[in-house]
Amino acid sequence: MSLPSWSLRLVSQLTAVALGIMSLTFGASAAESSASTAGGPAVPPGPEPRQPLRILPLGDSITRGSQLAQKDGKKTDLPHPDNGGWRKVLQNKLRAAGMAYDFVGELKFAAYGRDGVVDPQFDPDHHGLAGFSNARILTGGVVPTTPDVLAALGVKQVIVPGLVEVLRRHRPDVILLLSGANGFDAPARDKLIRAIGEHSSAHLFVATLLPQKAPRAGWQNVDAYNASLPAVVAAQQAAGKRVTLVDMHAALTTDDLLPDGVHPSQAGMDKMAAVWFAALRRNY
Repeated sequence: MSLPSWSLRLVSQLTAVALGIMSLTFGASAAESSASTAGGPAVPPGPEPRQPLRILPLGDSITRGSQLAQKDGKKTDLPHPDNGGWRKVLQNKLRAAGMAYDFVGELKFAAYGRDGVVDPQFDPDHHGLAGFSNARILTGGVVPTTPDVLAALGVKQVIVPGLVEVLRRHRPDVILLLSGANGFDAPARDKLIRAIGEHSSAHLFVATLLPQKAPRAGWQNVDAYNASLPAVVAAQQAAGKRVTLVDMHAALTTDDLLPDGVHPSQAGMDKMAAVWFAALRRNY
């Protein structure tokens, strides 16, 4: 018996639908099999490990650290338990907070350590140029260095390049600048800050000067010097530069200074480290 034409059309349509379902099912099974063979469903990649924050401590002898360390009755910049300045305390805080860091700079002396050996938990690199004015920080030159360090290095003098070259060599992510105690030269400071903005994409944290007292010559100039700092910071920020003003002056008093009236005591350096750390934590 022959089927009517409409029945043949219906059978043909149903067969096509069935074949389509089989094709879809087979395709899904093949994809699942392929995923299983490859080790399961694809997992989105996690975030890349965060690189250590490259920190350039920049300034003068206060960045190097107050010379509390003594050997044979003389000041020493070789590794010593009384060396490291505020940099040692700041590193302790960064490590405790789980913040990866890498201090950078041309100098390694005045490091925390013992018997002339740098402590393995301390990163000694910095750019604290004792006695340097703002202008000399920018141009570089001969760094006053204790005789024991010169002997250990086997050199007659230590010379650092200009700051633009330092920035090129070390590529900091962060610069901690405290400068001007030698000469109170605000125009040179402003030139220094602008040069950093022109030659580095680093986040510049620039601190106000610490309080000073007699017998330090020129201690009366601190307030005026600090009062002129916000203007250049604001101008750099308006130009799109990453610059943050840090009020270091407010954190210390003259009771936190050594008898020379300029360098902080250990208590003062502890306070400085706390201020730097708080500024970093607010931004990183």
